[in-house]
Amino acid sequence: MKKAEISKLPEGHLDRYDWSRATRGSRAASQASRASRLLRILDEDLEARFPDSRSVNEALRALLAIEAALPKRKGRPRAA
Repeated sequence: MKKAEISKLPEGHLDRYDWSRATRGSRAASQASRASRLLRILDEDLEARFPDSRSVNEALRALLAIEAALPKRKGRPRAA
């Protein structure tokens, strides 16, 4: 089968590109995994109360400070 002349192919046609040194998603996959670790989705009711990352971080730090200030609970002894 004769190869088509590259200049006559429409723009965006896959045969216009050289795929000889292509690798499957090596860089894109690592970038996507890094981005997904940082991404958190808030529900709509929380989104209204926490408009940006700074407000979320402040609320979480306040929660951790409250937890640290409360006395530690001791668990009930288990029956043997």
